[in-house]
Amino acid sequence: MTLMLRILTFLCLSVPAWATFISAEEAYNNQQYPQAFSEFKRIADTENNPRAQYYVASMYLNGFGTPQNEAEGLKYLQHSVDQEYDLAQALLGYLYSEGEAVEQDKVKAIELYEKAAAQGNSSANLNLGAAYYTGDGVVRDVEKARAYFEKVSLTDTPVVGRYLGDIYLNDANMTDYKKALRYYSIAAEAGDLAAFKELGQMYQKGLGVEKDDTLAQQFLLYAASEQHAPAQYILGLMYANGEGVKRDWITAYAWLSLASNQKLRVAQEALTHLTPSLSLSDIDAARRKALEIQQNVFGKTPKPTIESQVEEAPAQNQRVVRQRLPRRRRR
Repeated sequence: MTLMLRILTFLCLSVPAWATFISAEEAYNNQQYPQAFSEFKRIADTENNPRAQYYVASMYLNGFGTPQNEAEGLKYLQHSVDQEYDLAQALLGYLYSEGEAVEQDKVKAIELYEKAAAQGNSSANLNLGAAYYTGDGVVRDVEKARAYFEKVSLTDTPVVGRYLGDIYLNDANMTDYKKALRYYSIAAEAGDLAAFKELGQMYQKGLGVEKDDTLAQQFLLYAASEQHAPAQYILGLMYANGEGVKRDWITAYAWLSLASNQKLRVAQEALTHLTPSLSLSDIDAARRKALEIQQNVFGKTPKPTIESQVEEAPAQNQRVVRQRLPRRRRR
């Protein structure tokens, strides 16, 4: 839907309906869902308004302000999609991608994401980037993934910085450690724990930056303290091998066991290899150390200061939607 069609969509609302729409959005944002649902449904039914249809669909699917009803939700969502409303296209694409409320169909998901992305929908561009980066429903294509990711505003969706950081760190044809560092910094500033873990490893290895074991440990410890299993695993390896810290097999076992408890396979394997090197008393001490970490470190480690190194050019043709939408309830 072009910008002009969007404008006409709202101009076609009568003055009372427009006032009702504003009232419905205010009720929605204030979590007064029954009132919001009633007003959105009235506009959707009488004005055939795609944005109202989208709200009604979302609320039916989530059970917000009305009993959950997937069939009705899908009906209203399809009405909105038929009018080429990008938020509806992106939501239906997500449902097909995840197999929620509909039979999973990755091809349909990609088609809907592409239609929404063509209108500048940020979440659709993000999901397309992730699909092409992982090969989920499409042939893996890192260049296409990067192109979609770069259409997403780092300011409004900082998690995309982690995806771009992964590309510039790991892809052999695009390796650029400086760019990876910058993008990870953006994501980490927004609280992305995986980005903290990656920054820690970059400082640990001196990739694109001067090697700094102290800073590496700070980044990794923060992510690990927020129960990010891969960071806990890396800390365990650091203590096991004496990399950047004094070798301490008891502390290594403690961190590896914490990561292993979160079903991280590489941590479970590392723990299996480390265990024969420890006595029973050492293992008891390591278990006490793990409890001590849980009590005194988890959730209590200060967030390291990060200096953002990215001067972002505004994303082109991006329509950023700022209203808060409820999370779907999983069946």
